Amino acid sequence: SQLKTFLGHHYLSLLKSNVPALLGSLAAFGNPVGLIRGFGDGVTDFVSEPIKGFKRTFEDLDPTHAVTGVARGTGSLARHTVGGIVDSASLLTETFSKNMAVLTLDRKYAQRRDRFKTLPGTSTTFVQGVESGVEKLLRGVAEGVIGVVRAPLRGAEKRGVEGLAKGIGKGLLGLIVKPVIGLSDAATDVMVGMKGALDGAGSGGSSRGTTPTQIRPRRAFYGRDRSLRPYEIVDAISAAIMMRTRLAGENYLSHVDMGGRVAILGVRRFLLLGDDGEAELLIKLKNIKHVELRQVPKQDEKKMEWGVLIFLKNRKYGNEVEVITTNDRDVAIDLCSKIKQGVNLAGSR
Repeated sequence: SQLKTFLGHHYLSLLKSNVPALLGSLAAFGNPVGLIRGFGDGVTDFVSEPIKGFKRTFEDLDPTHAVTGVARGTGSLARHTVGGIVDSASLLTETFSKNMAVLTLDRKYAQRRDRFKTLPGTSTTFVQGVESGVEKLLRGVAEGVIGVVRAPLRGAEKRGVEGLAKGIGKGLLGLIVKPVIGLSDAATDVMVGMKGALDGAGSGGSSRGTTPTQIRPRRAFYGRDRSLRPYEIVDAISAAIMMRTRLAGENYLSHVDMGGRVAILGVRRFLLLGDDGEAELLIKLKNIKHVELRQVPKQDEKKMEWGVLIFLKNRKYGNEVEVITTNDRDVAIDLCSKIKQGVNLAGSR
């Protein structure tokens, strides 16, 4: 009892003392703690580098060391100050863009936007930032204009007059909001490019303040409840790939490596990627009636291979049965099992 009380008090006090630092490090607030830390590193270099230069000047009787020290200290202060402000501003504009994307009421647009890779920070040049920014600005304007036509048509196709009215409202909202998002994304990429150029210019100086490089892919969370499991790098890679496909924004469930092709299951849909990374098959799990494993003849050959047959419910267009073939029996069994698992999960909602 006393041990529980002591531990509870200990961790509660630690939490209270670290809450300001945790909140200050959030990207949603522009990471002010990182800004202050970077500015502090710049001030430290502004003082220490000239001192080092003067010491070497007296030791070697060479005044160029003093001049170099002053230049390096001043440059570090300017770099950390400007870089920190730009970095915080880019985090704020990125957060603004994400929140505005939700306000468009266009889930597919938000998913398409998430598929575009964020610039990699320190390895990005200013020119690359400007190029990416212009591209995203033009894409935002184009999405807004296209949405004015596409949203009413989709709404009318699904729900008639009511859907048409809602589609017109959604299209007009997107016409205003999507270009704003494009402008915000453009500003973010330009500032990321500026930060990368500043970090690149200072790579030969002080090593403080450099952005750490991600060593391994982000951990995957599983299922509707985003449950936590022991880290598996193959799942982490698959979840990262999933975010750049049409499943972006959906919770990860599982995957099957088919030796060149990859089958990825979200909690709502199944996606098969071909050897070239393009989508070969995309099916909603709720539209699958049942799944079977059979041996099927190879095309233009007399040999047999394993096939996973996916029977669909009332498909309007295309085949009522989709067949995924492989030469590996274990892979076929694994794929069949995981698709069934996904169908059962989708049916339990």
